[in-house]
Amino acid sequence: MSFRVWLYRLLTGSREKSLIMEGEQLLEDGRFIQAQEVYREIIESCPNDPQGYMGMSLVYEKMGLRPEARREKAIGESLAILDEHPDDVPARLKLAKALLDKEMYGWAAAHGEHALKVAPGNIEVLETASRAYIANLNYDKAAAVLGEWVRKEPLDAELYQKWALALKNSGQTAEAARAASLAKALGAVGKDPGNALIVDQAVRQLLAAGRRHLAMDMVDRALKGNPNRGALHRIRGELLLMNRSHKDAMLALRKAVELEPADLKAHRFLSQAYAKEGFTEKAKQHEMLAETIEKAREGGDVLATEMAMVRLLIDSGQVKAAQKRAEEINRTMPEDWRAPFSRGLVFKAHGKIKEAKNCFMQAKVMNTKVPEVHLEIAKLHSELGESMEAIGFARHAVSLAPRDADTRRMLAAILRQYNFMDQAIEEEDIADSLTKKPGGQKGATKA
Repeated sequence: MSFRVWLYRLLTGSREKSLIMEGEQLLEDGRFIQAQEVYREIIESCPNDPQGYMGMSLVYEKMGLRPEARREKAIGESLAILDEHPDDVPARLKLAKALLDKEMYGWAAAHGEHALKVAPGNIEVLETASRAYIANLNYDKAAAVLGEWVRKEPLDAELYQKWALALKNSGQTAEAARAASLAKALGAVGKDPGNALIVDQAVRQLLAAGRRHLAMDMVDRALKGNPNRGALHRIRGELLLMNRSHKDAMLALRKAVELEPADLKAHRFLSQAYAKEGFTEKAKQHEMLAETIEKAREGGDVLATEMAMVRLLIDSGQVKAAQKRAEEINRTMPEDWRAPFSRGLVFKAHGKIKEAKNCFMQAKVMNTKVPEVHLEIAKLHSELGESMEAIGFARHAVSLAPRDADTRRMLAAILRQYNFMDQAIEEEDIADSLTKKPGGQKGATKA
């Protein structure tokens, strides 16, 4: 004990007060290292006394160590507040963070735990307490706190990563694997929220974890920044179907097929939604559209798929979109019969019969063996009341595809229109026999 400390103690009757006076005098004398030692002694003997930290803050300030000065001041100020208001959460958090910065992890964890008792749902409290527990290697408590934090912010990928690590270190390997998987999926969505495939994968992860409502929240977030991604509307519609919100599902799925008419899944889900609400005809229409798309894709012919899309868009009332596709076919493949044929379909949809017929006849010249062309010409003649021409072209279509049931049914319809009933019934019977599968069940048969 220095003479000055002995003298101050004699005067004040308190070792702590004498040390404080000594520290102040040393600071005034510019003897910063000695002052630092004195204040450190105060802190070690009275760790809850703010004066030691405030003195240390002054020392660091004089030495030009501003971050350290701010840290010690934060500890001193927080302790002073907590001395009178022990449940002051901001002061408790400020103290815990400063102690973490000072690498006093055990004490920081104790203050984090106190803050949790006072404000268990506070995000900042959860964040600070989890940091303190991890720094103190108390992974069981860290995992519990992070689990609560995840429930507050359930779509934060980085948070899931922290939780997974804490769970792993606490020996909860299965739970850690699930959290890590969700972290990866949510992280991918965060990087590319407009990618429907990535969003769908994350949705499956959340559904597997029993968090359907979170899946919907995630899709809604993705849609906010990508409102024109039809596949995202389809995923939302599927989730609404799962929730039995059929009317809302119909709205989402109609938007999906409007934006992406070739989305096979969207048509099938929309068919389900219509069926649930009793719209049987609409349900059948979208199931048929899905089958059309599927058959075109199975054929592996890109142009055939494009033709199917033109028909699909026309059938769903999107004639302008069909026209754009038909124009693209004409631009890229003008030598193929489907180029004028697609234009003919669009002209027909616009009610321009003469132009449509010219296009179909051009297609027939380019390829005389396509039943579809002859059928479309037959339909035009039928609409104009030209019975013999209609029947003639329809019969020629059947001769080109004798085992195609739909072609025969079209011929039968035209025959009925002009009262050739016996012939119509005969064609219908043949069509029925062509669609019968082994065992007596009916199903579509490819030509």
